[in-house]
Amino acid sequence: MASQPGAGTGRRPSGPCGNQDKDMRDLFDTFIKKEDGVPNPPDLPMPFIFTLRDAKQKVIRLQSNNLVAEASNSDPEKLSVVPNRFVQGKPCPIILGVQGGSRCLPCGTLPQPKLQLEDKKIMELFEDKEQAARFTFHNIPEGSTHRFESATYPGWFLCTSQKSSEPIRITNHPGETEITEFYFKRILTQ
Repeated sequence: MASQPGAGTGRRPSGPCGNQDKDMRDLFDTFIKKEDGVPNPPDLPMPFIFTLRDAKQKVIRLQSNNLVAEASNSDPEKLSVVPNRFVQGKPCPIILGVQGGSRCLPCGTLPQPKLQLEDKKIMELFEDKEQAARFTFHNIPEGSTHRFESATYPGWFLCTSQKSSEPIRITNHPGETEITEFYFKRILTQ
């Protein structure tokens, strides 16, 4: 059986993302040296580009300063993705951006997390340990889908509503009414 890009294999983790996801292994191998965690090439590569659909096949798109999930045949938003090389202890810490990586998705700094795009450049966050943490999600492959857990709010996951055209949110009740499973597909660019 052929593996789809972004599909997990279920094997035990062995690196920053384990053996679960080839695209994530490639991302970390491209950006980070294995020995010391410093950037790999002196001239950093461009962020990897991914698209996101929830488990009900609603596409994630940018609308009026929000990422929304809509039942549509339109193209999903192109998400810029880089690893967070400063986060330890959980696999696949990544930073998500839109609009060519000029705006990124944090969970906020309040007692309760809140998603709201911010004008932060993804490559600057890659270099900035202090700022990067609140923009970091752990990409957790589960079969052919992925969950995205906030690094600063453990137990809180990106989610969509059962309804169409609703903004993506964050929940600490995965598997109840919100959809927390996503198809995360890399778009190969030249």
